[in-house]
Amino acid sequence: MDVDLVKSIFAVYVVAVSLLRLMSDHEFFRLTAMKKVWGRTRGLLIHFIANIILPLMLAIYYLCRSIAGPLTF
Repeated sequence: MDVDLVKSIFAVYVVAVSLLRLMSDHEFFRLTAMKKVWGRTRGLLIHFIANIILPLMLAIYYLCRSIAGPLTF
């Protein structure tokens, strides 16, 4: 199995877990701390970018690399 494909699958897993944790009724410690320090809106935005958007972008990148294959020049 291609290493980039494994990385993309792991990144999708991280996104799914983070989304489930963000949407759950029980709030987790890191999100609560971020909201306390940065405020509700900024804390949620920072948490969303760091834990959902960034891993999702990495998942798309590694999935595209695994589909395209290694490029040689």
